[in-house]
Amino acid sequence: MNVIIYARQSQDRLGEELGVTRQREDAETLARLRGWTVVRVIVDNDASAAGKKPRKGFEELLEALQRGAAQAVIAWDWTRLERNRRDGLRLMEIGEKMTVTLAFVRGSDIDLSTPAGRLVADMMSSVARHEIDQKSDRQRRAVLQAAQEGRRVGGRKPFGYAADGVTILRNEAQAIQDGYDLLLAGAKLEEIAREWNRRGFSGQVRDWKWDSVRNVLRNPRYAGLRAHNGEIMAPAEWKELVSEETWRAAQDILDKRAAVVTPRGAKRLLTALARDAACGATVHAGGAFGGYPMYRCSAYTKLPGGKAPDVGRHHVSRKALPVEAYVVGLVLERLSRTDAVDLLLDRQRPDAEKLRREASALRTRLEGLAVDYADGTLTKAQVRAASERINTRLLEVEAQMADAGRVDILAPLISADDKWAMWGTLTMGRQRLVIDTLLEIRLEAPGRGTRTFRPETVLHEWK
Repeated sequence: MNVIIYARQSQDRLGEELGVTRQREDAETLARLRGWTVVRVIVDNDASAAGKKPRKGFEELLEALQRGAAQAVIAWDWTRLERNRRDGLRLMEIGEKMTVTLAFVRGSDIDLSTPAGRLVADMMSSVARHEIDQKSDRQRRAVLQAAQEGRRVGGRKPFGYAADGVTILRNEAQAIQDGYDLLLAGAKLEEIAREWNRRGFSGQVRDWKWDSVRNVLRNPRYAGLRAHNGEIMAPAEWKELVSEETWRAAQDILDKRAAVVTPRGAKRLLTALARDAACGATVHAGGAFGGYPMYRCSAYTKLPGGKAPDVGRHHVSRKALPVEAYVVGLVLERLSRTDAVDLLLDRQRPDAEKLRREASALRTRLEGLAVDYADGTLTKAQVRAASERINTRLLEVEAQMADAGRVDILAPLISADDKWAMWGTLTMGRQRLVIDTLLEIRLEAPGRGTRTFRPETVLHEWK
């Protein structure tokens, strides 16, 4: 009888193929004892049989059986052949059609041409899938427990740390710290990506781009926090690279940046910062009128037939340059006052360490509610009420931390002797962040026929 040997190993981190070599040797011994002729050896090394990803070797095995190249297959056991319903059905259908026998080094033969053989094969397939489900359940529980204890469970090397995920790599760590500083200073993610690329860092990507930088700065591991499925679970076993308040300040900026601080494609200084005083919609660069760049309400739309609505009554549309010059003048005048330094002092500045301890205690209490409910100490209604109360306070604490990390946004301008010159050196993203930190702006229509700039139509409220 002609026979094909099939060997598979799920993981081979070193690429040494020791597992599949042992399987092949034992299968060859079994073939000699049976007097069978081995016509082919097919190997799937470092390939799982449980997922949806096709296995090259298994596909070759089915194709060879379909052609009648062999009448039997030898494998170590059933789990080496398949662990998902799709592959099991295909194997049994071809085995029935071509009268294939399955022989196992650790198991009995199965004749797929008989009803009893197919029944046994179906049962073996179900058992294999059950083992996979149990293994997955154990792994998920182990990962959750590790997260609750602040431990790392493996994976790719994180940027800033060695392969163990704990040992800090000084140069990469400095790059991450500089990235947070640049973000808090108003730099765009693209600028941070260019800086990291210039310094020769690669991480898990060939070249850093804005989205991969965002993923790094979003990661709570750099604040020494262990997260699981998007939820912070506990303090991490590794040392943080930035303080928690700095990390939360960065999250606050990233949350608002897409729509407020630096929307992608923003062409003007006040795009998405200023609002139409009449309808409340944000303004954007609305083309040019007579060669002058304009701000136009984002809710402005043309009427059917291409006719424009009465923008003077319904939506603001006005020259951009005079408005920008006036707003910049307001900002720099405020930062030139003798009391401007007070803007850097949060007189209600929270004690960061105290807040960190409180946040940790609140998270621990949230975890304890589940235990109290399981023990019958609390009812479901009590757990729900307590969770809402704790989560509300946790959000308040996290918001205070975010404020504590952003006082440096204005410092370079306040300390500069020539504030206009300093303003000119800032990127537009940082200029927009300064404006957004200090005041809210609402634009009124200047009125029909108005040719001079009217400051009273630029309404502002200091934050």
